[in-house]
Amino acid sequence: RVWSKRGSVVAKAMVTKRIKPLTCDGKIVHIVGIPLHWGFTGAAKKGFGPNMLTPFVGDANIETPEYEAFL
Repeated sequence: RVWSKRGSVVAKAMVTKRIKPLTCDGKIVHIVGIPLHWGFTGAAKKGFGPNMLTPFVGDANIETPEYEAFL
């Protein structure tokens, strides 16, 4: 289960050594990657993607959603 203040999703995990943890302000922070565009393959249920976890905010200049990259 992955959660934020906005919502939660249940996902299968694949733990690898490819993505290394970060050190932020002296604390080790682990990274979670959730596929965003797999709906066409049937691998994701409608409405249960990473958008459930992220803020609904966009960049006013280029209209890129903030959920493309956030901590």
